[in-house]
Amino acid sequence: MSDIPQGALSPRLTSAESAKVAKAAGLRQMGVRPNLLHYIHLVWNRRSFIWNLSASKAYTKNQGSYLGQAWNILRPTLDALVFIILFGFGFRAGRDGVANIAAFIVIGTFTFSFMQGLITSGVSSIRSNLSLVRSHQFPRAVVPLSVCMTDVVLFAQKLIAMLVIVFLCGFLPGMGHVPLTWTWLLTPVVAALSGIFAMGVGMFFARLGARTPDLANIVPFFLNLLRFASGVMFSISARISPANHDTWWARIIEYQPFAVYLNLMRACFGNDPNFQMSTLMWVLAVVYAVGFFVLGFIFFWGAEETYGRE
Repeated sequence: MSDIPQGALSPRLTSAESAKVAKAAGLRQMGVRPNLLHYIHLVWNRRSFIWNLSASKAYTKNQGSYLGQAWNILRPTLDALVFIILFGFGFRAGRDGVANIAAFIVIGTFTFSFMQGLITSGVSSIRSNLSLVRSHQFPRAVVPLSVCMTDVVLFAQKLIAMLVIVFLCGFLPGMGHVPLTWTWLLTPVVAALSGIFAMGVGMFFARLGARTPDLANIVPFFLNLLRFASGVMFSISARISPANHDTWWARIIEYQPFAVYLNLMRACFGNDPNFQMSTLMWVLAVVYAVGFFVLGFIFFWGAEETYGRE
């Protein structure tokens, strides 16, 4: 027996045979991207982990400061206050046809900041969690989804604060009344649609940001430009001359995703005739949310095997 070459009693398996044995044993190859349907199934199975991780991050955010979670509401409130002073009472640039400029700016600031936060969080999600990505085997989409979900959890508090502040804006001198109507109940729906849209954009940039760290500094710059192009502080439609209302570029500005969600959120409060709900606005809001999330998820999945590798 000693003269028999080593390995002669156990012939080498072919690649197909090895794959068959591994499959029977429940083994799978590491570092290989699964097909899309299986990937969605893997992410769905970790939905509890995504929620618990995002909830814990939301709880610990701002814990190192004296005011703690209060900053979650104070930050957008102070931003809105600055814009109200500048554009509402100072330049008066935002009063063009707006019934209550203070409520207008508060709604725009809170809603836009929510979408902006989701996108910027997604950009740096992979690089800021490299240790987790490299030490555990799981679908990498869990990382940007959990990071973005943290902002969604925090916005639940902001939404309540926004409703209260907007209502109080109706008592400011020189401002239009803000009535309590049933359409206020639709604000969480608009917030959910805008959040899904922003999460899709965040997942798109999560793939790019995993390889390009400078993107985390570039994206906020363009988002700040969008803040002005979306009508956060002043009415865009009022600033476009009647002769240009039907031009292609005016249509793009009016129906781009950020403007759609801002105008739809303002329409929920029913205090301004300039912002009315329409079937077109709801259809666009749903299409943008579903379309961008699906495309962002697929785009992120396309580089699944590269995350965490230099």
